[in-house]
Amino acid sequence: MFINISKHSGTEFVVSRWVSLLLLLIFGTTRVFACDNQSQTEVLQNNWISTVKSVKAYKTGRDLNNPIIELNTNETITVDFDDLSDEGGSYEYTFVHCTYDWRPSDLIFMDYCDGFEYNRVGDYRNSMGTTTTSYIHHSITFPNGDIRFRVSGNYVLRVVDSYDHDRVIIQQRFMVIEPLLSMSVRVRQPLVQQFLRSSQQLELDVNTAPLGNIDPDRDVVTVICQNNQADVAMVNPKYSYLAQNLIRYTSPDALIFDGCNEYRSLNIKSYSYQTHRIRRIELLGAEMHIRLNDDSNCSGHDYTENPDLNGKYIVKRDDSNDSNTEADYAWVYFTLRTPAFPDADVYLYGEITGWTIAPDYKLKYNEDSQTYELRTLFKQGYYNYRYVTVGKLTGEVSHAELEGNHYSTENTYQVTVYYKSPSVRYWRLVGIKTISSRYSVN
Repeated sequence: MFINISKHSGTEFVVSRWVSLLLLLIFGTTRVFACDNQSQTEVLQNNWISTVKSVKAYKTGRDLNNPIIELNTNETITVDFDDLSDEGGSYEYTFVHCTYDWRPSDLIFMDYCDGFEYNRVGDYRNSMGTTTTSYIHHSITFPNGDIRFRVSGNYVLRVVDSYDHDRVIIQQRFMVIEPLLSMSVRVRQPLVQQFLRSSQQLELDVNTAPLGNIDPDRDVVTVICQNNQADVAMVNPKYSYLAQNLIRYTSPDALIFDGCNEYRSLNIKSYSYQTHRIRRIELLGAEMHIRLNDDSNCSGHDYTENPDLNGKYIVKRDDSNDSNTEADYAWVYFTLRTPAFPDADVYLYGEITGWTIAPDYKLKYNEDSQTYELRTLFKQGYYNYRYVTVGKLTGEVSHAELEGNHYSTENTYQVTVYYKSPSVRYWRLVGIKTISSRYSVN
């Protein structure tokens, strides 16, 4: 049971909201609190169960754009995923509103959404024409006639089992912005000598005039992220200068990021030919296997310009008109030739891993060949990836230990500004600026 709100506006939305609340109280069809059984201190990461693959979130129609939409517009976000389980499943989705650091906010569901808390994932299709793997492709586009956002901020899409809402199938981050602020961002070579050849430094001005009289230490939080890599994001850095309606972040030793290196690339859009990264393609029984040439440790190597997607991927089968359902899966074998790291683990990393350190993408060390190895399922397409190390005791993530560090690397930086006035219980997302280090301007 649901109320279609696609044609409602203004007062009608308020009426719809209270009617929905009354129905929930009478029939108990859903839980009112979006964060039931959810620790208020838990950071909500991108993650999914092992039988779900190729999770991709993007602004609808632009599959290389980040999942960010403007509040109260016709813009939508699409989240695609494949279910490779034998039995498939019946799924529903809901949303969790978050703070600037991706923890569940204090709002209840009806504070930030109009519509029912849980809605059915109704757009699904069986794979067609695949040789080795059958799957069910699911797609969710929102806002839609069943759900609409009331406030800006960080959000997490949560896909759950229809019969057990505590069984989470997918968690996926996205953002809803109300663009109030303007920003000026510049990427330059650091002034500090030790970072001159290896790092990139940002200078940032935030114009806070539309917010009125604010306390910059209490009311505003700035987050800077490189290439969607949440593990290296700078949260609420210290500003260097304040003026009327201006917060300036510029200092010789602040806002410095490792330049790292361009992402490695893999083209498996067709099984009919071998690209330069592929050593062998085999059909063994009912499964396709792709064995790649060995990768090497790139730390200490000179920088080589190699255009990339900054860690993203595209699902694509060359001879298909609908790659979402016709692209096949293959076992891909990654081999990294390097001595073992006794104090760290090695992981594959990129959009394909949800921009997280995912257990399914941990490489194992082979003592005999002195290589790190991983076998994992990839859908046909074009992929960026890199190898990162994670300290076994510290949990510290390094993108440079296996990839190298160069000032010349092309990186994308996203600056987000959040605002919470004393009378409001949530962090509004009021400004976003994205810039490339290669094409940075004042």
